[in-house]
Amino acid sequence: MRREPLSDMEVFDDASRGTWGALMMLVKLRGGFLGSFGAFVAISTLAFSPFAQQIATFHARTTNSTAGATNLRAQEYLIALSSQSASEGFIPILPFKAAVYNGLFAENGKPWLSLPVNCQTGNCTWEPFETLGVCNTCVDLSEFMIRACEDGSNPEGDMTECGWSIPVGAKLKTHADVFSMTPIFPQGLGDMSYSTIMKLVFMGTENQGGIAGELAPWARQCTLQACVQTLSSSVVNGELREKILHVETNDTVATATQESLEPIYISGEETKMSYPINMKVMMGMRSWFSDLFRNGSASRNQEVINKNITTPDNVIVNLTVGISSGETFFDTDIVQAFYWNYYEYPAGIDMLMNDLATSVTVSFRSFNGTNVTGVAHTVESYIHVEWSFLALPLFTVLLTVLFLCASIYQTYRHKASLWKSSVLATLVHGLDRSARERLEDLGGLREQQKEAKTVKVQLDEDEGGLLRLSKYDDI
Repeated sequence: MRREPLSDMEVFDDASRGTWGALMMLVKLRGGFLGSFGAFVAISTLAFSPFAQQIATFHARTTNSTAGATNLRAQEYLIALSSQSASEGFIPILPFKAAVYNGLFAENGKPWLSLPVNCQTGNCTWEPFETLGVCNTCVDLSEFMIRACEDGSNPEGDMTECGWSIPVGAKLKTHADVFSMTPIFPQGLGDMSYSTIMKLVFMGTENQGGIAGELAPWARQCTLQACVQTLSSSVVNGELREKILHVETNDTVATATQESLEPIYISGEETKMSYPINMKVMMGMRSWFSDLFRNGSASRNQEVINKNITTPDNVIVNLTVGISSGETFFDTDIVQAFYWNYYEYPAGIDMLMNDLATSVTVSFRSFNGTNVTGVAHTVESYIHVEWSFLALPLFTVLLTVLFLCASIYQTYRHKASLWKSSVLATLVHGLDRSARERLEDLGGLREQQKEAKTVKVQLDEDEGGLLRLSKYDDI
């Protein structure tokens, strides 16, 4: 039998209790081949859990489907109603009128949200597509403003009591008016293109971000036209987002009053497809707009406010918006809407005109619109397996199996009993001779454990002054 230091027993005992003891066994080189191999396996298990947790991870990815993503486009717009009372014999249908009021008064900045788009997943995209609609463009005419008196006179010297005018015919009638709106419609005499619906000229005497009452005259003209728009459309988290990429109009100019009611055709940019809009529709829009968008003005002058209201459309409002504050007289609600937007937002007039054009375009697309199929995006979870992280756990399991097999072989080879974690082996060798012989004569572990229940021991000091376990019967 080999002789080894008694401290090796402590090394083996510590190694059996945890990885720190196993590490100390490797450092002290006292475990032999099999013991060191077991210590290495015990240490390698420290990395088992972190690596095992990285094998399978949960991720999210976007999948696409053409089902459940439908938008609308207008390829034509041919519906108008005959009317004996209308100036041009036709009026728009009710959905068109509703769209106009929504664009003017909803003030949500998103008139396209009323479009019945189908996106079942809440996230969809469409390739750019063309649609018939209405477009708006605005230009600054401030440089063309001149002083003009209401009665047409031209007093010498002081003209502070007079208003302003521009060559197209729009006017601020008197110095009392701070804001005005003037509609201009095609007369069929070569002044506008076929696709022009209406022009609105806005004039005022104050800067939007200036000082109230400080004279700073301005003029702006906005034009509504039938057009073909190329749209970029998407739905993000359930909200429709659209952007106009390109606009095409019919810039042909009428040279005389049009006698036929042939549709107006507007060609698209990419496909060169012709999009017809019935002349009855154009005449109906102009006829109704001429009544809706009448000449109007706003005034904060006390003389104007004190006069009698002559029509149901006239209104006096105690209004505070931007630099404008106090009682204000408006000829119509339409004038009040544009007045509010001008003072409330940096580009308020352009914004409201764009909302009006977009809302009308939505009515074109919603009424007998053609479906446009897009792509619906949905997020799904999946498990990703990183096979490289599986190497260490598999290697550790393999080493553990090898160590187990080696331990079984060594136990079989030396015909050792399977003491496992029992401390009886140590305690038996600490008993006196008679008790030790009594237990050692028993063959197996179970017999020794059974006999140990009948042996009573206590710590006893022998003649050498050492404490040891002694059989109680021998004391």
